[in-house]
Amino acid sequence: MNSKTEDVVRAKFFIVMFCLLLLPSCTKRYKCHQPITHDVVIDNCYSKNLAIVVQQEAMLVDISIPFYNERIIPVSCDISESDTLVFGYRSPLSCTQAIDFFNNQMERSGWKHLVSFNGVETIMQFASPNRYCTIVIKNSTLPLNSDIFIYIKRASIHACS
Repeated sequence: MNSKTEDVVRAKFFIVMFCLLLLPSCTKRYKCHQPITHDVVIDNCYSKNLAIVVQQEAMLVDISIPFYNERIIPVSCDISESDTLVFGYRSPLSCTQAIDFFNNQMERSGWKHLVSFNGVETIMQFASPNRYCTIVIKNSTLPLNSDIFIYIKRASIHACS
């Protein structure tokens, strides 16, 4: 009888230990399954669009962008449409400094200055053999800052991006 009682006690011990090991893994799995909310969907959309923007910016090796800019992602999420890339930045440079920066750096990078329009916003147009670049600079909502929008358009269907 001793051996049967010991076998029953051992069996109960192993069952209890098995349950104790199994239950914590079930509760952890339950915690990982959180309901999808509107904020999660927006964060996922933002992350995907940000990855696309970073990939597009990596292709802009011949366009200088001032340091310490804050990326502005508009509602359109910078999706390229009809071969046009759009980038927006909030810059710590004033409008005058940003204009001087692009006048100097774009020509150094091989872009030809075509025309500029000064008003409430400054619009600068540049051309390279394969692309056109329009830069719009305007006063930011923050004092002593500027908002910079860069539009890149291929010159022809057969041009390299």
